[in-house]
Amino acid sequence: MSDIFISYAHIDNQPFSEGEKGWISHLINHLRNEISRKMGRAENYELWMDFRLKGSDELTPAIEDQLAKTHALVILLSPGWLASEWCQRELKVFAQHLAHPAGRVFVVELDQIELKDKPPVLHDLLTYRFWQKTDQERIKQLGYPVPLKEHEAYYDRIRDLSNDLATSLKAKQPAAPVAATLTQTEPTLQPAQATIYVAPVNDALYEQRASLISNLRQLGIAALPLNNDWDESKFAADVALCFHFVQLLDAGWSYGIPLKQHALAMATGKPIAQWRETKLDFSAARAEQKSLLLGATVMAASLTEFTRHIQEKVFPKPPDPIPPRDPEDKLVFVHACPNDIVSAREVANELGSKGYTALLPIYQGTASDINQKIERNFKRCDVLLMLHRQAPADLVEDCLLDARRQIKQREQKPHVLICQGEQADELGIVLAGALTLPCREKFETRCLDLFLQEVGA
Repeated sequence: MSDIFISYAHIDNQPFSEGEKGWISHLINHLRNEISRKMGRAENYELWMDFRLKGSDELTPAIEDQLAKTHALVILLSPGWLASEWCQRELKVFAQHLAHPAGRVFVVELDQIELKDKPPVLHDLLTYRFWQKTDQERIKQLGYPVPLKEHEAYYDRIRDLSNDLATSLKAKQPAAPVAATLTQTEPTLQPAQATIYVAPVNDALYEQRASLISNLRQLGIAALPLNNDWDESKFAADVALCFHFVQLLDAGWSYGIPLKQHALAMATGKPIAQWRETKLDFSAARAEQKSLLLGATVMAASLTEFTRHIQEKVFPKPPDPIPPRDPEDKLVFVHACPNDIVSAREVANELGSKGYTALLPIYQGTASDINQKIERNFKRCDVLLMLHRQAPADLVEDCLLDARRQIKQREQKPHVLICQGEQADELGIVLAGALTLPCREKFETRCLDLFLQEVGA
């Protein structure tokens, strides 16, 4: 029994020039090398394809027997493959022994193929696109006629395909009796342990979507739909199998499809995460697209950071254990400039609900009265929590310099924690012994707990 059977049209392996190997021969050599590396040894698997047969030859009983016993079928999909009765027969022979093709049939697109032109059994399968559109909207086959080192997208696809094939080979089990064939029943996709919906995108974002799905797979997260074809009629069924809705965005209007996808996702109530490039220029985009790009769930970051963000959403880290403490032993001075006093009161109330005693600056009375009250808080506190969100940097720096002067006069120094908002101005001072903690939308008491644990207080 072979492990991998390659189904291809011989017309696609014609050399571009005399004395050269065909494109498919190069592809198979690269694929063999990568799978061998992932399997440990070349002898750990078998790959089968027939270079001798011509396109007009019949499918022999020997080849049919080989197909019936193979584990994975790799289809090199092209207009030539679709036009070949022999290739169609290979798929039919292989498929009749499967309950579902996912993880057993791998579709490599050599050219842009419309969904309606593909055999129905291939519609819901992940495709490995070995083509891309040029700026002139023409289709260019990756690595054609001969793959070169600088063809990064070609080798990215080789790595993805080889990784998925190796994973399938390692996980293969003895075949179980099949109750129905693909030609008799509609394929039913079973949910993975952790599955997210990654919305289909326009061609400009195809590379990013393919890269995101590949990276997520390595983290144990599956993605739907497997292909990049937007089919609104299947949206509800696919999303029902998923934990989150993920969308990659650019400035393109794309016939309003991104907005439609987002609206449908909102109606499901699933958690939503969207991504765009940090320096994306969408000044000329349509108003509706701008609104989508500026949404609360859009993350402007590198794709690596976004991947990590999705991982944390799907597999949230368990909270770090915190040793028992008596909050009443700690007097916390929540200091803030007048611009941030409302936020400071919210933090003080939060600390109070957790058992801490919180002090606040009181900006009433004369300047002398205000300074005296603040200095008294400096002298009494066990922890100085300096909040910085909207206040100008120079005012916060003055507060920290005053704190430094007061702290120097104390025999037992308070611990200093600076909680700085994401939109706050950068400070031009580093206070000795202070820890600066980036705070997002809301202060969390856990931050203070962990800080006190860290400093041994």
